[in-house]
Amino acid sequence: MLIPFTIAAAVGALALGAYLTNPFNRFTIIRRPYIAKMTDGVIKAIDGNRRLVINQTALYRVFAVVKNGIHILNSRWHNSPASSAKTVEGIMRDIYDLRFDPNKLLLTSGDHFSALFVRNLGVFYYPTLDTALHCDEKRWENRQIVYLQTLAYALGTFDKLPELKTTIVPTGRYHATGVNFHAYPSDTMYGMLYALAALLGKATARPYHYATPIHALDTIPAAELLYKTYRDSLAQHYWNYRAYAYDETTGLISATALMSGAKDITKRQCAFYDNVVFWKTTELAMQLGLLKTDKKFLTDLKTRILDAFWLQNEGYFLEDLSPEGLAGNYYSSDWLIALATGFISPADAAEREYFTRSVEYIRTMKIDEPFPIKYQHETRANRQFFIVRLAVAAYGGDSIWSFWGIEYIKVLMALHKETGEATYLKLADKHIKTYKQNMLKNSGFPEVYDKDGALLETPLYRSIRQTGWVVGFDQVLAIRGSLK
Repeated sequence: MLIPFTIAAAVGALALGAYLTNPFNRFTIIRRPYIAKMTDGVIKAIDGNRRLVINQTALYRVFAVVKNGIHILNSRWHNSPASSAKTVEGIMRDIYDLRFDPNKLLLTSGDHFSALFVRNLGVFYYPTLDTALHCDEKRWENRQIVYLQTLAYALGTFDKLPELKTTIVPTGRYHATGVNFHAYPSDTMYGMLYALAALLGKATARPYHYATPIHALDTIPAAELLYKTYRDSLAQHYWNYRAYAYDETTGLISATALMSGAKDITKRQCAFYDNVVFWKTTELAMQLGLLKTDKKFLTDLKTRILDAFWLQNEGYFLEDLSPEGLAGNYYSSDWLIALATGFISPADAAEREYFTRSVEYIRTMKIDEPFPIKYQHETRANRQFFIVRLAVAAYGGDSIWSFWGIEYIKVLMALHKETGEATYLKLADKHIKTYKQNMLKNSGFPEVYDKDGALLETPLYRSIRQTGWVVGFDQVLAIRGSLK
């Protein structure tokens, strides 16, 4: 009887530890080391990052991974809050108040994602500081503070960690543990540099210009202090990341470097996404003075990426350069990272074909049906890491991702703006209408849907119902409002 009792006690202790170290629970022990507040029209901060303690022992790393699994199961079978609002506008306000709460430690996607996936700052939440989004001043203030505090938490953690990780897991009052899901990060460095540049007013929070600002950016003084404090640490991490990821011989991401990006559920070699992110990360590092500006390096790198990945006959970007990817001419919708990063632009007539032909391929393969957008038209579960394949095989395959879907809608509206073709706007309006209907149906803005458009659920996973990714949809509505 002793062994079952011991196992039960261990499981109970893990569950209790997972609860208490979830910064979004009512009785959490987690505290914010870096606290920002609006003072006299400027956001100022109490920098307590010196209190951060980094725990990287095997026991802490195991706990950090297991507790994420506990949160996923809890969200699947118990807690998946829905908005009580009955309108799209009300649902959006509820999500803003829930996810952009300055009293919480982090800006996360929500629900079971209680840890910081650092890529969020540059990928899923890049529109956060868009000064043209309509909202009251308090919600604008909250967005700025949460984004600033989240970046500060990441910078303080990696200042004490020798290697970048995909994820920072709160494991004690001021304790944090860095782990990788599921490999070395391709976009952690990008997330931090983009966020820092955006908070300094040096990077745009829009995929392209569409309106004049209606809010003032209040984060610049606080961001300047962060830059001064962590500049050397960031420069060192950039060079470590470059040494791991970049092949100086081929001039592309190394074919042997297993990397975890936004599509972290899938194993890839020298992915298009990873190459574009490296290009943008290097551009930001130069812009922030972490390394010497070298425009030729960026121009030549961009040329190599386009030459290696654009399939002229097929009309889309190749997913990666793995033998399997090359043999199957694999497509993946995370090519849309090329829009937000400015790697290519629909406004550039010489580059517009990349977008128009990709849209044509997506529509031909029905990747945007019943609404956008699936990663691809098939599951390809064999490419996924085992735990993902076990829990939710469609997650990185033919399920519908709202973030990439809204980026696709932004492409459609940009193409309408640049070409005047009504078809693009008609498609965008159709998809916007469907997203609004889904918000009302699901009482939120879900993270991911199954291939038929229902909330994605398996015995081990359920989509976040109220993800803060709604800020991207807010941006879609603002862009649509700017068009005649």
